[in-house]
Amino acid sequence: MERPKTKLAVSLVTYNAEKYLPFCLSSLVNQTFQDFAVLVIDNGSSDRTVPYLKEKYPQIKVVEHSGNVGFAKAHNQAIAWSRSDYLCLLNQDSVLEPDYFRRLIDFLEENPAVAAISGKILIWDYSDNKKTDVIDSLGLRVFKNHRVVEIGQGETDTVAEQPAWEVFGVSGAVPVYRRSALESVKLPGSLGREEYFDELFFSYKEDVDLAWRLRLAGYQSFCLPVAVAYHNRTVRGQRDLSDQAAADLRRSKDQMVKLYSYKNHLQTLFKNEFFSNLFKYFWPIFWYELKKLVYILLFEQSTLHGLGLYFKQRPKLKAKRRYIVKHIIKVKAGEIAKWFE
Repeated sequence: MERPKTKLAVSLVTYNAEKYLPFCLSSLVNQTFQDFAVLVIDNGSSDRTVPYLKEKYPQIKVVEHSGNVGFAKAHNQAIAWSRSDYLCLLNQDSVLEPDYFRRLIDFLEENPAVAAISGKILIWDYSDNKKTDVIDSLGLRVFKNHRVVEIGQGETDTVAEQPAWEVFGVSGAVPVYRRSALESVKLPGSLGREEYFDELFFSYKEDVDLAWRLRLAGYQSFCLPVAVAYHNRTVRGQRDLSDQAAADLRRSKDQMVKLYSYKNHLQTLFKNEFFSNLFKYFWPIFWYELKKLVYILLFEQSTLHGLGLYFKQRPKLKAKRRYIVKHIIKVKAGEIAKWFE
C-alpha cells in the first residue's frame, strides 16, 4: 500500500478515539501547510471511531486492525506505507495550532542535520475543551540515573517566543521526523519487516528508544516553541507533587502502563547505552533501579511481570544491540553522556 508522494505524511494511530477526532482532525484541516497526507491505523476500536472517519473524512485512508497491534507496530506500518520527506506522528488526543506544520517543516528544511523536532506542547483540558498554559512537553531530558522525563511538564508556560533549542529527543505526542534519518536508524524485525520503532516495546517509551538511536547515529533533535500544539494529558508532572502524592499518582495509573514502562526503560538502556557509560554512572543507576524494584516488590507485584518479559526478550534485544553497534552508532560515549543531568 503506497500512498502518493507528499512533503509530509501524518500517521494517526487510533483506539476508541471518536470523542477526540472532531477536534484533532479539524486542527489538521486548518493547517496553513497543506502538502500532507493522513493515514489512520485503527487498533481495534470498539466505539464509532472507524464509522466516524468514513462518514466525515472519506478522503482519509483508514487501515483497520481487528485487535490492538501496539503503538510501535501501527506507526511502523504507516511509515512504511507512506511516501514523504517528513513524518508526523499525531496522537489522537492532540490539537495543533494552524501554523504548527509550517513552522516545523521550514525549520527542518533549513537544518538538514536535525532528525526530529517538536513544538511547544501544552496541556489540552478535553473535559472543558480548554487550551491551557501548562506545559506537557518541551522535549526529553535524561538524568545521570538514566531516568527520562518530559522537560517542563506541569509547569506554567513562560518560554513564549524563545528560539529553538536542542534537546536529547522529542516527545512522541506530535513529533515530526526526517524520513532519511528514520531510514538510517531502522532495525531488522521479524518476518522481514523493518522497524523504525522497536516492536518489542509494543507501547510506551518507544519514543525514548528512537530518540536514543537517533543520538547514537549523530543526529540532532530540537524543540521549536513558536510552533504550538496541545495534548490531553490528564495528570500533572511529578515534579509538582510530594512523595506521597507521586506514589498515589503512580498507583492510579493503568497496570499495563506501569508494566510496559518498567520493561521498556530497561530495554532502552540495554539496547542503546554504552557499557562505559553504564559503568561510569553505575551508582546513580543502581540506586534508582533499586528504589523502583523495592517499591514494586512491596506495592506493585504485578509489575514484576514486566521484568519477566524483559528477560524473555533478551535474546532478541541482544541481536538488536549488535545491529546498533555495528550499523548505527557514529558517536563516542561522551557525546551521549553530555546530555545526562
